[in-house]
Amino acid sequence: MAASPETRASVAPSKPKRSGVVEYDVKKCLTCRECEVACSLYHERECNPALSRIQIDFDDFVPGFPDIRVCKQCDFPACYYACADRWEEPAIYIDAETGARIIDPQKCRGCASCLRACPLTPERSVIAYKLNGRKRIYFKCDLCSGRPEGPICVEVCPGQALTFVPAEERRR
Repeated sequence: MAASPETRASVAPSKPKRSGVVEYDVKKCLTCRECEVACSLYHERECNPALSRIQIDFDDFVPGFPDIRVCKQCDFPACYYACADRWEEPAIYIDAETGARIIDPQKCRGCASCLRACPLTPERSVIAYKLNGRKRIYFKCDLCSGRPEGPICVEVCPGQALTFVPAEERRR
């Protein structure tokens, strides 16, 4: 059900709690894609890089560094506000403890408001979808919310190209 004008007015943009972020150094990336496999296995219970919340793009035939795409956990998360503006029960929420911006797959209606609102789209899209029957369920990095050790991609990266930067240590 779409949000009423009264509900939309109550979701006035304000600066939410800051979250940590996964940062990367492309010069250290081995393009092994272990981060993608670990991510999809953790979140989807299958080894499928297409379902990973982090994406490593490279071309074996073109020299250069890979392009690593992962959610920037924006201070002003347009994806969150786009979803909250459209629905009474938005699918995106901000974790009260960690500040991570999370898409609840049970509430996602497949409208793609989050995708269209993301400032990184379309050039470096960090929001993707999976199909549940004919319905699209959108997903993005949630910093492995609920995992005490933090993002699994950081833990498994053999080249140490990925690091988790806590909210209080993020560059302004």
